[in-house]
Amino acid sequence: MICEHCGTQAENGARICPKCGAALRGGVGAGGVAGIRQGQMHEPPRVIGYTDERAFRTGREEEASHGARSQERRADKARAKEAASRKIRRHGVNRALLLTILAGLLLVSAVVLFVLAIKLPQGQLLLLRAASDDPENLDRVISLVGEEESAVALWTIGREQIDQGYISRCIDTYNLAYSLDPDIDGLYDRLLSLADAYEAVGRLEEAEELYRKLYTEVDPANALAYRFAIQIMVDEGRLFEATDLMQLAYDHTGELSFKSQREQLVPQSPTSEPQTGRYMKVCSVSLASPQGYDVYYLLNDAESELPESGTLYTEPIVLGEGTHDIRAVCVSSELISDEVSLRYTVWFPTPSAPKSRLLTGEYDRPKRIYLYMEDTSITGDTEGQIITIYYTIDGTAPNIDSPTYTDEGFMLPGGSTTLRAVAVNQYGKVSNEYVGTYKINIPYATVFQDSKDQFKSFTLGSTTYDAFKRVYGMGAEETVDTPDTRSGHALRVTYEWGAAYFTEAEQTLYAVSTGNAAMVGPRGSRVGMKTEEVTALFRDRGQAANAKGNRSLYYNESAGYGRYWKDGDTAGRLEYVSFREDNAQTNLIYYLENETVTRIDMSLTGAALD
Repeated sequence: MICEHCGTQAENGARICPKCGAALRGGVGAGGVAGIRQGQMHEPPRVIGYTDERAFRTGREEEASHGARSQERRADKARAKEAASRKIRRHGVNRALLLTILAGLLLVSAVVLFVLAIKLPQGQLLLLRAASDDPENLDRVISLVGEEESAVALWTIGREQIDQGYISRCIDTYNLAYSLDPDIDGLYDRLLSLADAYEAVGRLEEAEELYRKLYTEVDPANALAYRFAIQIMVDEGRLFEATDLMQLAYDHTGELSFKSQREQLVPQSPTSEPQTGRYMKVCSVSLASPQGYDVYYLLNDAESELPESGTLYTEPIVLGEGTHDIRAVCVSSELISDEVSLRYTVWFPTPSAPKSRLLTGEYDRPKRIYLYMEDTSITGDTEGQIITIYYTIDGTAPNIDSPTYTDEGFMLPGGSTTLRAVAVNQYGKVSNEYVGTYKINIPYATVFQDSKDQFKSFTLGSTTYDAFKRVYGMGAEETVDTPDTRSGHALRVTYEWGAAYFTEAEQTLYAVSTGNAAMVGPRGSRVGMKTEEVTALFRDRGQAANAKGNRSLYYNESAGYGRYWKDGDTAGRLEYVSFREDNAQTNLIYYLENETVTRIDMSLTGAALD
């Protein structure tokens, strides 16, 4: 049988072309021209009613072969099915290849899209937004996208969250973004947004700390962070801190609004009277608060803090000579004004030196001397100048502990006298010294000299204990510590009238203290004498007592000195010192009560005793 589609010769009885799989139109039993054309009709058509042996035989054969043809048809069907199956298998291989290719294209497309998502800002935003609720996935996405790129996207996501009312989530997102890229562009505005979120949920300390970072580190010239931080302080009543920050904001930004805001809160600075400057007299400075607040000040103290270490102003500040710096503030509640610094320079004029009306020289009789000031007027604004003249005739330099000159003058003693005098004004300014030398040719007593002036019965430095006992007997002996001897020890012998001290080794007398009126002291002095009786025995230049009642009798830098000390209303001392050639000295002291000698002490000190 021949296929009408491809022209392939098929076996008799086949229904499907073995090559193209098309259905064959001819088949078993096909007749007529078509059957002949198909090569399947081998016998002429049967004539009804016509029976011949061949026909009968053919029928029988046909019947006999019917089973065989049925079996052949089943085989044809099996072969056709197998051919169709082979055709289907051939077409299936082609579709698998096509599917493989399509899958590869899809994979490549997915990879390209993923790469684009990582590299493009919009894709990064989508990836981070999708992973924002899962910290683990978010970390992986950040590692893929990169920290700087993730930071940009997270700041955007944070804005979306705060717009949606998720403020706490927004804070976490902002902080994560800031930690990923602390130097991101537009950091000032981004941190302002984070601080605003902190304020929105009442986390004011964190907001204030962030503002502080902005105006100290990020951009000190930007006014926004100052303004928001100041508002927090004012709302919390921290006005002292707020005014300090206002000043800092004005200094760094130059915006007058900060200065104006501060002036409305801070007290005005103190005022002073008189004005600062130079003065030639004592300056009395008054301080005041224009608004009646307390004023605290520091005088000549550049280090301490105001008002903590300051003095509350209650009365004028008196300034003497010199340069003085006053720092002051006004204080209202916890607010403190700006500090005011005041400088005053006070200069006191120096008085001229006093002069003597008695010419220097030599005189044969006692003379009274008078001092005066040649010119007490000075230039400048000092009025009512008060001059005090201090003088000495004992040889010492005059000072404020020296006698004060009075208009009565004073008598010059016999012998040579050096008059020394200075003038001191009420400000303590001391003039140059006046020096005048005079000699009065009249008799006078000599100074105390230990080599001649000793007790009648013994001599310090030579009388032994045995010799002393022969005159005054035995006393109570005791070894005592003393700095006067080389060994550091001495023998003290106590009597009812006083005590005597002897060196430890040589037992030589070196000190005595007596209240015995029977003992005759130097130059015949003894217990019970009056003060003037004793002073008459020794040199006395007649110098007047000073303001304390003390009086210098004489002074000689090589020989020694004599002084009167007033120790109380009724008590006093006469002290005489003799300088020795061996660098030691002998001290003679008369103790007085109501100007009467009650005890005499005499000692040798400074010598290498023992």
